Amino acid sequence: MAAFFNFILAHSGDAADPELLHWIKERLDQVFGPSPWVLVIVMGFIIFAIPIFVIVVYLMQGGRRAATDRPNRPRINRDWYQDGPEQE
Repeated sequence: MAAFFNFILAHSGDAADPELLHWIKERLDQVFGPSPWVLVIVMGFIIFAIPIFVIVVYLMQGGRRAATDRPNRPRINRDWYQDGPEQE
């Protein structure tokens, strides 16, 4: 139990290492340029693309499930209905 409390007390209050965050920001600026709007657009696209992809896959699988859940119906000979009963 004491080890658990020592772990909590040893935990730093920062969310992340400031030097690491600065390095990541510099790399992102090198890739996307100095404009922050490019990064906002890219991240926004990713944020919206993931749920849309999940919904599309769900709907595709729903169609497959509906096709396999149908009861097996006997085939009807439709030629008999089109010609009518034979008369002699």
